[in-house]
Amino acid sequence: MAKGRRNDPQIGRSWFRTERITQDGGKWFFTTREGTIEGPFECRMSAVNQLEMYVRLAINGFLDEYPR
Repeated sequence: MAKGRRNDPQIGRSWFRTERITQDGGKWFFTTREGTIEGPFECRMSAVNQLEMYVRLAINGFLDEYPR
């Protein structure tokens, strides 16, 4: 994730990180800001990759096209 530069204007938002990747019963999942749980995935790396894809789609307005 890109860090803000010292001279960048403050935009009035509070950002915080939470762990979105979890494991249950040997399978991996990620949670979204929308409150959904996505998965299962066979390994943690697959869950991380799909979470990154999900975030990119959300940022670009294509979230409705994300397969569930």
